Amino acid sequence: MDNNNNAGKFIAIASVAWASHFVSLWGGFVFDDSEAIVKNKDILPYTPIKSVFENDFWGTNIALNNSHKSYRPLTILSFRLNMFFSNNRLDAFQFHTANVVLHGILSIMTLPFFECLLKRRKQRKSLLPLDDPAFTGALLFAAHPIHCESVAALVGRADLLGTIFFMLLIIMYKSQNNFSWLLLVFGITSAAVLCKETAITVLGMCFIYEVYLRKTSSKGWMDILTYKLATRLGLLLLTGIVIMYLRLKIMNFEGPTFSPTDNPAAFSDIIVTKILTYNYIYFLNVLLLIWPQWLCFDWSMGCIPLLESFLDLRVLIVLIFLSAITLIIYRVLKNCISLNKIDVSAIGLCLTILPFIPASNILFRVGFVIAERNLLLSSAGFCLLVAVGLEKLKSRYERYKSILSALYVLLVISFIARCILRNYEWLNEERLFKSALKVCPLNAKVHYNIAKVEADQGNKQSAIKNYRHALELYPSYEQAMNNLANILRDEGNLDEAEVLLKKAVEVRPNFAAAWMNLGIVLSGKGLSLEAEKAYKTALKYRTKYADAHYNLGNLLLDLGRHEEALASWKEATKVRPIHSAAWGNALALLDSSGRPAEAVELGQKALRYVPRAAPIHFALGNAFGKLHRFVEAEAHFLQAIKLNVNNALYYSNLGVLYHRWEKPNEAREMYLKALKVDPNLKSAQINLKKLESSLVTSNAHSNKSDI
Repeated sequence: MDNNNNAGKFIAIASVAWASHFVSLWGGFVFDDSEAIVKNKDILPYTPIKSVFENDFWGTNIALNNSHKSYRPLTILSFRLNMFFSNNRLDAFQFHTANVVLHGILSIMTLPFFECLLKRRKQRKSLLPLDDPAFTGALLFAAHPIHCESVAALVGRADLLGTIFFMLLIIMYKSQNNFSWLLLVFGITSAAVLCKETAITVLGMCFIYEVYLRKTSSKGWMDILTYKLATRLGLLLLTGIVIMYLRLKIMNFEGPTFSPTDNPAAFSDIIVTKILTYNYIYFLNVLLLIWPQWLCFDWSMGCIPLLESFLDLRVLIVLIFLSAITLIIYRVLKNCISLNKIDVSAIGLCLTILPFIPASNILFRVGFVIAERNLLLSSAGFCLLVAVGLEKLKSRYERYKSILSALYVLLVISFIARCILRNYEWLNEERLFKSALKVCPLNAKVHYNIAKVEADQGNKQSAIKNYRHALELYPSYEQAMNNLANILRDEGNLDEAEVLLKKAVEVRPNFAAAWMNLGIVLSGKGLSLEAEKAYKTALKYRTKYADAHYNLGNLLLDLGRHEEALASWKEATKVRPIHSAAWGNALALLDSSGRPAEAVELGQKALRYVPRAAPIHFALGNAFGKLHRFVEAEAHFLQAIKLNVNNALYYSNLGVLYHRWEKPNEAREMYLKALKVDPNLKSAQINLKKLESSLVTSNAHSNKSDI
């Protein structure tokens, strides 16, 4: 194909990709983005780079038992790059822009990728774009709605990057048996795996592609089995073994721990139930590729009830599906044998199935039922099959060629429209979670997440209702118990909150957050020793838990154990340096203990991490004032006021500073401002009276001197 024709195709593909996903640019940080990005300290500039390579995708040390074991450091580094370009701010627009651009790049790459897979087929320079299966496949790929989660969910960047490297290796694949070839395969595969683990399947695709390149109709199957081919296939296998070994070693050869809520079928004790449910799930995955109407952010829990009886009508769907798949594979194999070569339909089928195998529960148990992100690569195989099928139909029914092209264009337009609607639902969590009610009304996690949104919006009664509904659907849902308990605690219902939290830790003994919240409830009920035990249990299961250290510090302060409290707050800031409340409490304790020099040292350290935290500036103002460093004290008080103009205490203490600094007019002005914000602030009232009294006395003495 000439360069101008290819350039036009690239522009068309990029335009379709943009039209499909531009809406997602205005999205926020939703669902899993909160844990992987917003709460993940590994994307922050002050976190050492080595932490990125020591922790999992969610910021937990990968060696710990509670780690998810998903190791994607290159994806995390891409998030850090976003932070760098946004001046270390969590700018959702820039993060989403990166995802949309990456999807555009991936869509453009699909054209040369498909051309590589179709290179054995006869091509003509005069081939019209809609008659070129590489182009029609790439265009369909750019618009496929199954990609919405990979683009609109920022965590989907792992899939985008992994797929880009997957396609890059096939595009750059060489038929030389030398060191540079091996280095290319190892380097690109390693990069792909460091973005998303499932990209290891690229080696399987290389294995198939290698045979595909060598098998022609003029050669018999035995003729291609040469020493050179055997060596290359052996090196591919060795590369896979080495990468898998290194990957397993990183996680100490320990797999992640999942619960029955994540993947109910995987925990079934009845093998027939497992087989039937798995195959029904495979059918749904294929259906999502063919007809991506029912899209959902989460398919776990009761979203897909287990097939526990042969009387279940879905068993018939499974049988029809298996029969259809068997027939398709038989026809493809028969075609390959009759043509004496690997047909491109077989390549498309391999590209659809191979990347899905890690998500199939065949090799190992996975922590989800259906994950739309995991269909990104499989959708490329599906689009290639559609494109090849379209070409065959046009060849067979040439008189209906224009009608078939028109139907194809309508399909692409309908996919773009579906993408726009789905991306709109991904703009914020409320829309996303409520959209899932149409797809999975029996999924307790859907109601749980709706309750979380309602709680964040202050709709506590609605949140309580949804949490209770989630527990009705799944009575052992410990996270729902934990969150419901927190709301009930805030409402003053400590007894029910305690019952729920004790049940939550009974269901999951290593549930650190529930142990911490139980500590808060017990502390609120005056059961200090039990509360301390709960906090320490939380820290036993999650040593780097800033909020648990913080709350334990608060309890220890109440118990009069000041040094232990200070140590706990310092530990909280070590774990999460932006924990301004822990910094503030530590500084307040040092200030009240008459240790202003230590407070200054700690406060200046705190400002490196939370420079815009008004309480830190306020505490430093107090400490500098006690050290008679009035200029520095004034600067910090003024900065605290600038950051929070509605805190009366800030004005009042600045007034005290001016009072001691013998600046009565400024002091009076600050006291009046404090009382304007809070007319009932006793300290400001008392200090203003003292100031005015001293001014009256001073004036009286001055008058006597004049006489």
